This record gives sequence, C-alpha cells and structure tokens, in this order.
Amino acid sequence: MLKKILIAVACASLMAFAADDPVSAIKKKDVELQTLLKKSSRSAKETERVKALLNDSFDFELLAKKSLSKGDWDKQDAASQEKFVAEFQRMVRNSSAKRLELYRADSTIYEPAKMKGNDEARVTAHLWNKGKESVLEYKMSVVNGNWKAWDLVIDDLSTARNYKEQFSQILKNKSFGELIDIISKKADEAEK
Repeated sequence: MLKKILIAVACASLMAFAADDPVSAIKKKDVELQTLLKKSSRSAKETERVKALLNDSFDFELLAKKSLSKGDWDKQDAASQEKFVAEFQRMVRNSSAKRLELYRADSTIYEPAKMKGNDEARVTAHLWNKGKESVLEYKMSVVNGNWKAWDLVIDDLSTARNYKEQFSQILKNKSFGELIDIISKKADEAEK
C-alpha cells in the first residue's frame, strides 16, 4: 500500500514538474526550431521535424475552437468538430512550416511567464533578426501535463483572432462543411 502511495506521489510530482515552467517549454522547442530555420535548405525529414515541433507546441484543438464563434462551434456535432480540428491542424502546421523563415532569430529574450492560476500563462519573447525586433506572445495552457500554446500573438496580431475573422466571413455565405473543404484545400496546397 505504501509503495502504491509513493508511486502515485512520484507520478503527481512528475506531472507537476512537467507543467511548472511555460518559459522552459517554449525555450526547449525554440532552440531546435531556430537551428532548423537557420539552415539554408532543409531536407524532407527536417521539414517534418519542424511540423512535429509545431504539433508538440500547440493545442490545436483549443486554437481551432477559438477560431470560431462560440455559436458556430456549438452548432456542430462532435464528428464535424473533430473533422474541423484535424483539417485546421493540418492547414496551420503545413502553412506555418513554410512561413517560419520569417521568424528566424539571431537572439531571443524571454520575459518571465505571467501566470493565471496554475494552468494558464502568457509568455512574451523578444526576437531579434538582423537588428530588427519582433515581439511574440504565447497564450498557453496545460494539456495532459504539458504547456501548449493555443494562440500566438505576433507584433500585436493574434493568430486565433485572425482565423476567427476569416472564418466568420466565410460562414456568412458558406456552410460549415464548405469551410472544412476550404481549410482542407489550403492544407493540401501548403503541403506541396
């Protein structure tokens, strides 16, 4: 019995440790990402690694949900929501892997995390590339014991808000199924 309690305490401690520092979570992925971005060309395997780093860093389910109005999200059945999240993740992952060169950094300074409770945080990073500064703010939450970003604000432009505005315009004239088709096509185009 004591052994089971010790194992449970150890597991809980490991989970708490994994989720206790959002800045470290970002830095760890950013070091590898910046190394890949600094290469003049990347192999297919390295491009897949960039996509994997993005997958590991973002909570695509929450980002997808926040990219729609609450009413538009709530109107969908679970299967439609799941399909939307999958295609949205594929689109963001593929297009981001191509556009990340814009965010190469010669140096990066991270501010301490601004915590909201134990499972939400905002982390601000100042990136410099060729003397020009960009400011990134990661809005993060704990997902399965790991810090994941659900929004990235780049020089005051929110990724979630940008998608929400675009999707809202599309849904004025098209069905949710048509929106998923549009996202799927964009994901296919970005994969090429």
